[in-house]
Amino acid sequence: MQAFVDAALYDPGEGFYATGGQAGRRGDFITAPEVGPLFGAVVSNAIDHWWRLAGEPGRFVVAEHGAGPGTLARSVTLAAGACLTAGALEWVLVERSDAQRRAHPVASHLRSVSSVDPGEQVDVVLANELLDNLPFGMAVMRDGQWFERCVDIVDSAFTLVDGDEIPPLPAVPDSSPDGTELPVATAAIDWVREQRVAHPDARIVLFDYAAPTEELVTRAGGWLRAFRDHTPIDDWLADPGQADITIDLPIEPFDELGASRISQADFLREHGIDDLVAEGVRIWNERASLGDLAALRARSRVTEAEALLDPAGMGGFTVFIW
Repeated sequence: MQAFVDAALYDPGEGFYATGGQAGRRGDFITAPEVGPLFGAVVSNAIDHWWRLAGEPGRFVVAEHGAGPGTLARSVTLAAGACLTAGALEWVLVERSDAQRRAHPVASHLRSVSSVDPGEQVDVVLANELLDNLPFGMAVMRDGQWFERCVDIVDSAFTLVDGDEIPPLPAVPDSSPDGTELPVATAAIDWVREQRVAHPDARIVLFDYAAPTEELVTRAGGWLRAFRDHTPIDDWLADPGQADITIDLPIEPFDELGASRISQADFLREHGIDDLVAEGVRIWNERASLGDLAALRARSRVTEAEALLDPAGMGGFTVFIW
């Protein structure tokens, strides 16, 4: 399963991200940075806060993993926070896809790489909707036992088949029906462990959609989604490399790794989204008659905030923090 997902997303010749797949209104799906610049402005506030907690060092390195085409880096640059204007911020866009890296913005405080070396100075490890996009496994319960789900070719088509028996999954309710399928986020968990070892002194902040296993059981496989051109793909196995594939993460393994967590809405409020919206309303009231770009950007903060704070949508996402 993991090998199939990895190839479908990241194969350098035919994978989704190598053949033009990406986030954005002109891409295939929308994440928080693509809603508008407000998310990046709040992240800029958070970076300033962490920089001050660190004593305002002359060099403060933020490694954004899964940077995609660089939308968040652009928004943080536009926000021009204190860490950036002081010349301390070094933003490292970490992106596995060559095609995505070619779209990265260029500035003196930005650096585009495919990976970060262990031991390299990193003050903040940041990722937005990366973990859900790492290769995942799947398990199914048959007669009270758990089995790995594998991808095989049957009648010239990719299909799911049962594999070897595996140990029981944690936090699964006893009442779960036979045939229950659940994601196994092994690669995501390993990635977090690797970052903690590689950068033991770094703050790790990860935005993603996640839920308790008990809730995932009730979704009957609805925890897996595939998109292309903002359109859901029902058969994600049918045409590998032609769709983004993501899962809702089970929360419990990250709790076991010692993460603290809050909702994305609470994180955004903690770092000043309400003040930024109020500022936007004030600027709009002052400049509405001009209708210039500054006025339009200010006005858009209201609608952006509604999307980012919606508890049934992005506001309900989880922020894992170490």
